[in-house]
Amino acid sequence: MVLIEAMAAGVPVVATNAPGIRDVVQHEENGLLVPVGDVDALRQAIKRVVGDAALRARLIENGLRTVRERYTWEVVLPRYRELLSL
Repeated sequence: MVLIEAMAAGVPVVATNAPGIRDVVQHEENGLLVPVGDVDALRQAIKRVVGDAALRARLIENGLRTVRERYTWEVVLPRYRELLSL
């Protein structure tokens, strides 16, 4: 949920490439993924986002699009209704 909330707030996402996270974040599209436990890769990804305005803007724009397309109530509520009616 934190990643979705960050995207919705217009915050560029840098996260570890772990199950669940990679279901939300697509590397280089709506965020950056780094290997789990790789502190240097995390540091480099953060520096990249901070130092590259075009990358930062693209990640923010695509993150907002991801939230609108996959996580708004208009999208999620029908899925819940379908699931609960099984």
